[in-house]
Amino acid sequence: MTKEEISAAYGVELHTVERFRNIGLVTPKRLEDGSWVYYEVDGGKFQRLLLLEKMGFSENNFVMLRSKERTLKALLQRRYDGLEDGCLGKEICRQLLEEEADLESFDAKKYLEQLDAEGMESAFSFKPSFQNQVYRPWRRFFARMLDAFIYGLVWDLFLGYFCHVNLTDIGFGLSVVSVLITTAMMLSIEPLLLNRFGTTFGKWVFGLRVEKADGTHLSYGEGMNRTWAVIGKGEGYNIPIYDLVRLYKSYKVCKAEEIQPWDEGISYTIRDTKGYRVVACIVLYVIFIFISSIMIQYQQLPPNRGDITLEEFAQNYNYFCKYLDVGEGAYMDEGAYMDENGQLVEKPSNGAISILGDEPPSFEYTIEDGYLIGVSFVYETENEQVWRDAEKTEKSLLVLAFGCTDEAVGLFKNNGAWISQDILFEDDFNFIVGHCRYFGNVEREGYEIDYRIPKEGAERVNYKMEFSITKEK
Repeated sequence: MTKEEISAAYGVELHTVERFRNIGLVTPKRLEDGSWVYYEVDGGKFQRLLLLEKMGFSENNFVMLRSKERTLKALLQRRYDGLEDGCLGKEICRQLLEEEADLESFDAKKYLEQLDAEGMESAFSFKPSFQNQVYRPWRRFFARMLDAFIYGLVWDLFLGYFCHVNLTDIGFGLSVVSVLITTAMMLSIEPLLLNRFGTTFGKWVFGLRVEKADGTHLSYGEGMNRTWAVIGKGEGYNIPIYDLVRLYKSYKVCKAEEIQPWDEGISYTIRDTKGYRVVACIVLYVIFIFISSIMIQYQQLPPNRGDITLEEFAQNYNYFCKYLDVGEGAYMDEGAYMDENGQLVEKPSNGAISILGDEPPSFEYTIEDGYLIGVSFVYETENEQVWRDAEKTEKSLLVLAFGCTDEAVGLFKNNGAWISQDILFEDDFNFIVGHCRYFGNVEREGYEIDYRIPKEGAERVNYKMEFSITKEK
């Protein structure tokens, strides 16, 4: 029989046939042309499923039956306990329990006729305490983590592109602020989504819905109370260690099929547990991680690229000094490390030191047609014991502020970190990336090879570094 014929023969609506087939509880034969063929045994099963649906079985209950996570007897007993005494629905549950009904065998037609004769509204009267729930802790957890990831991604976007904060090193204080902000975002946005759609993005991916027991959406206030309870009782307010304790206790409650404190009076249902939902979650996590990586890589590109003036170079330099927290506030006021003429301006405060020794380095610039085409510096010490590798910091800053202005430098290919790695651990080098030539030469006399500590008895102690970046077109 076709789906139209099975629908007419057994009194099951076409959309109901489609829905139960999609759940996987009815498995008709599929022909080569893609059409489905149904048999009498399928018709009887459709009637049994329809009866259960009219008795209040949710999609979640059907999913449990299909996966054999719950028996029909257990679900009928729960339905029986949830119905008011004296209603027809409870009597039908009692009869099915007594005959030890099996999903593959009991006669549903007579019960459907009774329900049609009495009417659905009077046949089922549920106790106020009855409600549907999803006892799948991992799906619920990863749905919430997916939402939290999105809020965190939005906040990182703000920090990275509006506040120019180094996303790879935000520090403890800002980490605490980030947790508070993303929690506030969840507390304000999630109730709105539950009020408008009955779900959030993470819950939607897993087919989860949160509604009132009567099937209507939560009000904004109810959604906020629920979300706050989840944050507190479920996640321990994101307090380290305590949050793990609360998560574990919530997991145990869910596995024991007890109602979570924040779900009292709320219907929590699941559409299905198909494998593509787990795959979709994994793919989304990968996408979000990739986006986070893009954000971090993009931060390492200078604000001004292509052909730049000396003033624009200074802007790039100041950007990366702030981004890398170089100098610890040793240079000029308002975060400026270099003036518009390309000279470092030092204003020590609170005992701070400059990047290179007591005097800021002097950069040499080559300008052509108003654009900067070369920058270099020479760093030299004599008869000194030096513990800092500050000149390496300067090399990295020049790579980022000038070398990365070249169009050949991208987010992943030939990026600043890759170029810096090649120059930081080599004394002598001379190579080209894109249109930029990187040159370095070190002369060392009287110093240990790996450290700038004078050798005992050395007559002359001298260290000299030359470094330059030149655009060649």
